[in-house]
Amino acid sequence: MFTPETSSLFSVRTDEKSGATYYVLTEKVAQFQQGFYFVNNSMTDDGRYLWFYAAHPPVFDGALRQLGFIDFETDEICLCHDTLFEHASPFVDNETGEVYFTWQNRVFRRAPKKDARTEVIAEIPTKGSPVHISTHITFTPDKKEILLDVREGNTNFYVGTVNLKTGLFTKWAEAPHLLNHGQLNPKNPDLSLQAYDCYADCITGETVSVPHDEQGVYQRLWTVTRDGKKTNYPPNDNYATHEWWSADGKKIYYVNPEGIQRIHLETGEHINLHKSRPWHAFSSRDESFFIYDEVVYDTYNKWYRGCPAKMTFWDRKTDVEIDVVSYMPPAGSPDKPCNYHMDPHPRITDNEKYVVFTTTTEGSVDLAIAPVAPLLQKTRG
Repeated sequence: MFTPETSSLFSVRTDEKSGATYYVLTEKVAQFQQGFYFVNNSMTDDGRYLWFYAAHPPVFDGALRQLGFIDFETDEICLCHDTLFEHASPFVDNETGEVYFTWQNRVFRRAPKKDARTEVIAEIPTKGSPVHISTHITFTPDKKEILLDVREGNTNFYVGTVNLKTGLFTKWAEAPHLLNHGQLNPKNPDLSLQAYDCYADCITGETVSVPHDEQGVYQRLWTVTRDGKKTNYPPNDNYATHEWWSADGKKIYYVNPEGIQRIHLETGEHINLHKSRPWHAFSSRDESFFIYDEVVYDTYNKWYRGCPAKMTFWDRKTDVEIDVVSYMPPAGSPDKPCNYHMDPHPRITDNEKYVVFTTTTEGSVDLAIAPVAPLLQKTRG
């Protein structure tokens, strides 16, 4: 079987400053080819299938985005025209290679075969047309259910699960503000991580910000249980974004401008684990190494969609860092930002052999993948 290192579809690249090696998908089936959102797995554990986003400018983000996959058994790439999806919903079963995604009020599944067809596995009984039913999909530990965070217009926000066998939706809880970035706990099927997120008013287009409570505490971080209990976690430095679960289900990670933050649900410990300026981050299963991206403030000295970035590998055991990509050039400007949500979004694959991310180093938006083993060799000697 081929690998990203041996595939004819990828081209090897070496970072000029760090010497780190990564591989860019240079075989094109779409103008934009991106990695999945950082909390969503995109590769099977056996390394055979790798899924990616495919976009076709000049249409805007959220319109006419499709999915493609690479079969490393045959070293072939396939664009799946029957895979229209919304937000960052696509998620890959690490055993079967099937991809799950949502569009409007339906949940879909597709196998990684050229002649496969997308199937509807659930239709959510919504009131009218929802803005979305899922930010990104996650499984219960037994893979019998998936979590949905539903938005209907400006007033109805709720979370629940879909039974993959019956297609039935069970509502867990409602909220007064947008619930977003929902993620099921990897060990507890009755616990989810949620975020109050900003959103655009459906009528005015104005941004509705993340609320603060009466004491001024930023209300981003929540857990929601199957029986409807909602618990808020005040963040360090009164700011949090881009959260994820530890693999053991005992800790909530998030980032803010001060670093990678960690909340231990059993002990209550809440610490800044790594002083840095991460944008998004993700951890290995044993939490011994991390990957994170970071905004590079250069010409315009501000964030915008498509701004320059870098990506760093942090070995927690040795406390040594190495830039996998020390500079990703901009794909837009403050006046003309990129129409697509194409941040680097680095993700350690479930088999922990690779980091999948999106890069602009080729002068375009591309899927890229970095082997983990050489990075550990550089950080551990």
